[in-house]
Amino acid sequence: MRIAGLDLGTNTFLCLIADVDPATKAITVIRDEVRIVRLGQGVQATRELHPEALQRAEETFKEFKSFIDAAGCDVVQAVATSAARDVKNGSKLLELGRKYGIPIEIISGEKEAEMTFGGSIEAGWSHSGDDLTAVIDVGGGSTEIILGSSQGILLRFSADVGSVRLTEKYISGHPIISNELEAVKKHVIESIESGMRKSLAAYNHRDLPEDGALAPPDAPLKLGEIDKRLVQVVAVAGTPTTLAAVELGKPFEAEAIHNYIMDMTKLDQWIAKLSSMSVEERQGLGGMEPKRADVIVAGAICLREAGRVLKRDQMKVSIRGLRFGVVQWCATR
Repeated sequence: MRIAGLDLGTNTFLCLIADVDPATKAITVIRDEVRIVRLGQGVQATRELHPEALQRAEETFKEFKSFIDAAGCDVVQAVATSAARDVKNGSKLLELGRKYGIPIEIISGEKEAEMTFGGSIEAGWSHSGDDLTAVIDVGGGSTEIILGSSQGILLRFSADVGSVRLTEKYISGHPIISNELEAVKKHVIESIESGMRKSLAAYNHRDLPEDGALAPPDAPLKLGEIDKRLVQVVAVAGTPTTLAAVELGKPFEAEAIHNYIMDMTKLDQWIAKLSSMSVEERQGLGGMEPKRADVIVAGAICLREAGRVLKRDQMKVSIRGLRFGVVQWCATR
């Protein structure tokens, strides 16, 4: 079965075309395309999709449609995330999808987290027994953290902090002045810590296991117990892949970025360095995607604070994520 799975994010649209083996569900990538659309332009202030953002979305749909048609896909499915969830005129995006034969489902933050985890561990990061993997997905409008194992998802939550949302809300210019930088950090820390507390509380007090989740424990689960069982943290989406490319000092190469180990001390140093630079100076760095240069600091802060909550000094960068989960979802329906 040949499937096109699209991830319509707040900052980036991604289109994965892949063959899925009906017996093993193994995914063979045919084409994997990324376009920075900035769908979330102005959403923080207006709660509406901007006409310019919709125009960029239409241009991208037209391009993706040509790839889909050329590949002869059997199934096409797009999911829209934070920006589409938060606006009053999300129907306009759905109309564009229908125009180009691309069905769109606006998914919840929890569903996004679940599909992102599935798409990431398919790359070979599932473990047995009590070993846990955490997946961090930093988007333009939200950040998802998912913990699970080969038995299923343990915890998942979505925090309304992302690279575009935070930049529009707090940052007035570049270099970023210190009080604005601290405001971003404070908001991110509060949002992620609150999300983790609520997720733990929901897990500990539910009566029956949710579909796809582990059964509730005999005793309440604490963050310290997660720390003991957590064997690795995987970071997906454009923020970690761009930061890895910048650390390497060269344009994005999938082979070099996938499985790259990101050190949290170095990430702190990059946040300090990037925040002291103009957008143009950041764009001049080897490996920097020019259209991410204005929002990369806010995204890096989301990534860093998620790692801090999980008490890890390193994380593994993955080029996979939600779009792979969309393909898996389509293959099992």
